[in-house]
Amino acid sequence: MSTQAKTLEQLITELHTTNGELITSNNDLANTVINKTGEIDAAVAKAQADVSAAVTAGDSRIQQAIINLAQSHADMRINYYDRKLHSKNTLIQDNGLVADPNDESRSNWIRVPNGGAWTGHNTYPAAKALTKVHTVSGYSYSPGYSETPEKYVADWSRTYMQFILTNESATSEQINDNIASQGVDINRSQMGGWWNGSLVKDIPCMNIAGLHPYSCLFARLVNVVSDGVSNPQGLLPQNILQFGGNCNFSIDRVVNYPNISE
Repeated sequence: MSTQAKTLEQLITELHTTNGELITSNNDLANTVINKTGEIDAAVAKAQADVSAAVTAGDSRIQQAIINLAQSHADMRINYYDRKLHSKNTLIQDNGLVADPNDESRSNWIRVPNGGAWTGHNTYPAAKALTKVHTVSGYSYSPGYSETPEKYVADWSRTYMQFILTNESATSEQINDNIASQGVDINRSQMGGWWNGSLVKDIPCMNIAGLHPYSCLFARLVNVVSDGVSNPQGLLPQNILQFGGNCNFSIDRVVNYPNISE
């Protein structure tokens, strides 16, 4: 036997040693895996908790947004009117409608008439908040269309209505001055058409400094060159009292939403 040859006992001892090292390594690996698994489980649990918290918070925000939306639409300040029909002629005869001294193609601003006893047509609205006028009717036409033998020779204008919700005590001049100084887009309130049906239309709500905030609906009439004129070059809108037809309108209510910006 070679002197380098190991005895059986030596081989067995080495085998036990190697086996022990393997067992130790295996245990270390198992412990590492267990520890990592625990860390992963903890991370997963935290992530699940974070997701759950985020979902709960998201649901809460959604619910609050729904509540806020409902409240903003439920909070309304309403001016009620009597649905009476008002025409250009009746406004001239009974309500002091005259041509604007600075522009004869439009009228002065007048309070929309409301007959009878107290009807709730004055409110304290929020200026620059979403405001809508609910009309029962709003009729406009081009009288020049019916001229013969040639159309639009004498009357090439068409009258429309414009509305604004503002201080009850305001004069027409004050309204015009503040429309200009506050940059109010009054044209978005313009209405009237062949179809004489009900309409809901955005209108401006404006507050004039120095005046009591009690507010009501004002209207004015404006002439434009009729879109039926085939050659409108050089034509200007004519006098509001004499041309453009006898438009008419009827108001049901004006609704101001103080928590919704216009």
